Parts: sequence; C-alpha cells; structure tokens
Amino acid sequence: MYDTFKTAIATQVSALSGVSAEIVEPAVGVSNNTANGDLTLTVPRLRMKGNPAQIAKTLAEQWKADDMVTGAEAAGPYINFRINRTVLTRSVLQAVHATGPKYGWTNEGAGKRVIVEFSSPNIAKPFHVGHLRSTIIGNFIYKLHKAHGWDAISMNYLGDWGKQYGLLALGFERFGSEEELVADPIKHLFDVYVKVSAAASEEAERIKAMDAEAAAAAGPTIQDQARAYFKSMEDGDESALALWQRFRTLSIEKYKQIYARLGVHFDVYSGESQVGEGMSRAIQMLTDTGLLIEDKGAKLVDLTEHKLDKALVQKSDGTTLYLTRDIGAAIERYEKYNFDKIIYVVSSQQDHHLKQLFKTVELLGLPYADRFEHINYGLVNGMSTRRGTVVFLDDMLHESKEKMHDVMRANEAKYNDVVDPEHIADVLGMSAIVIQDMAARRIKNYTFDWGRILNFEGDTGPYLQYAHARLCSLERKAHVKVNPDADVSLLTEEVTCDIINQISLYPDILAASIKSLEPCTVVQYILKLSHSISSAWETIKVRGEADDVAEARLLMYWSARTVIGNALTLLGLEPVEAM
Repeated sequence: MYDTFKTAIATQVSALSGVSAEIVEPAVGVSNNTANGDLTLTVPRLRMKGNPAQIAKTLAEQWKADDMVTGAEAAGPYINFRINRTVLTRSVLQAVHATGPKYGWTNEGAGKRVIVEFSSPNIAKPFHVGHLRSTIIGNFIYKLHKAHGWDAISMNYLGDWGKQYGLLALGFERFGSEEELVADPIKHLFDVYVKVSAAASEEAERIKAMDAEAAAAAGPTIQDQARAYFKSMEDGDESALALWQRFRTLSIEKYKQIYARLGVHFDVYSGESQVGEGMSRAIQMLTDTGLLIEDKGAKLVDLTEHKLDKALVQKSDGTTLYLTRDIGAAIERYEKYNFDKIIYVVSSQQDHHLKQLFKTVELLGLPYADRFEHINYGLVNGMSTRRGTVVFLDDMLHESKEKMHDVMRANEAKYNDVVDPEHIADVLGMSAIVIQDMAARRIKNYTFDWGRILNFEGDTGPYLQYAHARLCSLERKAHVKVNPDADVSLLTEEVTCDIINQISLYPDILAASIKSLEPCTVVQYILKLSHSISSAWETIKVRGEADDVAEARLLMYWSARTVIGNALTLLGLEPVEAM
C-alpha cells in the first residue's frame, strides 16, 4: 500500500542526490513510530560520500512537498516523511473492500507447482499430538502458497509399510477385534500393536535364557514371523495385502474425520506402500552411479565424506527401508507432478534423514535435486490428557473443546446467547492450541500450558477469536452500513492512523511469510492489530456518532475484521462471528 508513496520519495530524492531511484526506494521503510513520520529513509543505505546526518539535513531542506508526500524532516542519519493520510487510508480500505478474502494475495507463484508433504502419521502407531505440529504448520504453508498463486498440492505421506505391518497382522490374529477395529481403527490397531510388541519382547527374554539347542528348537519367533509376513507383502501375497489394505483404508477414514475438525484437506493420500517401481529404479541408479556399496549382503550409500554417515537402503533379506522408498517416491513424484518445489514438513528429529535423502538425490545427478526443502520444527513438552501418557490427537482435541466449554459456561448470561455452543467451544479449543503452537518460531521447543492458552486475555487463540467476534457484533449493531465510499478524511485520530497502518501492512506480512515459512509472522501481526483495535474501542465509537463519522469508522473496523478473519483462515482456523 505504501509503494506509490515510496516511489514518489525515491524519484525526488534521486533527482536531488543523483543516486539511482532503484537504490533509494529499498532504503525507504514504514516508520516504527508514526509520531515522527509515516515513512523513513535510511540515508547510509544510499552509499553517498560525506556525513549521513548532514546529507539527511540537506535533502530534507531541499524537499518540495506535494499532494502525495506533504513534508520531510531530518533526524540524524534518517529522513522522516509525512504522507497524505487521506490518500493512504482511502487506498487501503478500498483495497480491502474490493478484494475481501483475497486481500494481500499475489500471483508471484503463477505457473509454478509446489508439493507440501505434511502430517504423515504411521498406521498402527498412535496418531498423537506430535503430529499436530506437522499438520498445522504444513497446512499453513500449503495455504500460503495458494495465496501467492502457486499450484499447491497437499500430500499426506502415510507410514503404511514395513516390518511393523507383519507384526501388526500377527497381533490382530491374536488380539484383534473386528468390532473395535471398525469403531476406532487407529486406537484399536495401536492397542494390538502394543500387545504383540510386548509378547515379542517377553518371548525374546525367554529365548535369551535358553541354551542354543533349546532356542533353535523353539522355532520362528514372533519377530521372525513378522519379517516373513512383511516379505510376503513385498512379494505381492494377496491375502497378506488384503488385510493390510483394510487396516489402511479404515485408518484413512478416521484420519479424515480428525483432519476435518482441524480444517485440513489433503489433495493426495500417498504413502510408502504407494511407491512402485521407483524403488527398484532408485537401487539401479545408485548401482549405476557407483554410489551403492555392499556390506554382509546389505546395500548402503556411503555419505561419510559429506558428514552424513552410511545410509542403509536395502537389508540383506532384500527388504527396503525408509530412505529407499523416499528416493523412489521423489523420482515418481517429479515424473507425475513435475513440481517446481517440494516441501517436507517434518520435525527436527528427522534432520539427519532428510539431509541423507537430499544429498543422495543430488549425488544421483537428478536435475531437480535443488527443488527439495525441509521445513523442520521443535518439540512440544508437557502435553498430556486424563487418559494417560500416550496422547492421541483426537483425545487432545476433545479435551481442549471440553475445557473451553467449561470456561464458556462460567458466564451463564453470554453462554445462553451463543448459537451452537458445542461447535464454538470446539473452534475456540483448537484456536487455543494452534495459536500457542504458532506464536513463536517453529524450531523452538515449547511447553504446553492449558492454563495460559484457555485465557480470553493476552496473546492467545481465544483472545484473537474474541477480537474478531466483537468486530462482527459491532457491525451487526451499527446504525449505518459498510460504505466503501465513506469520507475517510474523518479518520484523523492517532489510534485510527495506527490501525490503518496495521491493515496496510498485511500484504507485506504475506510477502515476508512466503520467504520464511514462519506462521509466527502472521500470528504476531494479528495480535498487534487486535491490540490496536482494543486500544481504540472505548474512544473510537460507531454507535451514537453522526452518520458520516460512523460510516468512516465502521469501514475501518470492518476492514480490520476482514484482515483478522483472513489471517485466522490462513492459519487453518475458522473465524468465530459470535461467542
């Protein structure tokens, strides 16, 4: 929104100083303190000979005011410029009104395709709160790319292959329940997996206590049988694959229910099992390029020269590993989707694995090796529910909803006016969790704190939802309608100028976010905007004011509400209109 003013400043400063406008314009930024000026030129960035403070003084004295930039004042090595606030305010508010939910969007990614792989739970292991971070961060990155014009594909790469499925099949024969499987496949398969794993461990301890002859006579262990079962899956045994496919299908249906609550949609449900001939091609390419070495029948890629150790790609029994399947998946994805970029949203615990993958793809000489990106994140500490230490994401979402419902019920008068309080409590609970998660840089570990996140005050999800709902209420109760042609010259108060400045910065926030892929940039922005609105609430009223003043203020508040709603949606949250 400030580009027109920046260009005007750059043009005149260039004429006065002889410095190219292309150098001047990037040195002009929005002032931190609007009391001193609206835009600030950092003179040292012009790389002119002489004292920067003296140069600033001379340029400010020579400045000729016009309808766009009304004044200039030197402050040490800076020049603060005053702009025509009415022109700025009108352009900002009309832009929000004209574009609505797409305010700040660009076409920078037009013609380019990105795959964002995120969430990626393991079937037969708990779909736990640790997956929450990948899911919500990945969803943000996916939506952000769409906002910048990219052809974005959201992909869920399930952990649905490996020896554990042999173990799970054996466990289901012993401990499985058809009724429980259908009712809650994720929970039941996890319970089965825990039981069969415990049985395998107990068996291993018993065998360890036997002499060699007795151990040999005991026959195949549970782990031996699991390996054999998985080998039969890899060899295409129909009965083995049928059971595995059923586990997979039922689990995905349950995942979709959880994702729906989180407002997450996947364009593609993929998985390790879906990697076809890409694996054998990967092995062949590694062999042909001389990267593959053998060690006791196993096949490895030696990455020690790159400080990445030796990477196992195939066991001595011929079964594949994560890295093999990831290389094969990368080859197949490029051939199918012809992506310009692929982003893996995976925790920092997998940094080493992703570095091995990217380095191997590079050493294979694949022409798209520079299109891979790993977006990592830290760990969450202190997350637990009443159900115990294994925290299923579904349980966590339910508990957050119930806790928020309890908070809402405490104010009986307001609670009775809420339409569908169950749904509102669910949205507020998820907002509490998501905003706490995204409030700081994603690489930081943080401690989950129920007491803090459920607060309607302070920098929390419920606070942001309350700010949005209160603005919706103001609009409903106003005696005037939103008018894009309102006389915005009436918005002269310092606090209204601050709100307009904040609204005008949203396109810049989106531009900065696509570079850093940090959700906290958006979260901190809407918190600051919400604080500014709160500061104006008691003095900048709509009800009871003259129609022209009320229309101008309502347009400003409506625009702020639109931006907050857009930002919440970008973060994967449903903006609440009443609570």
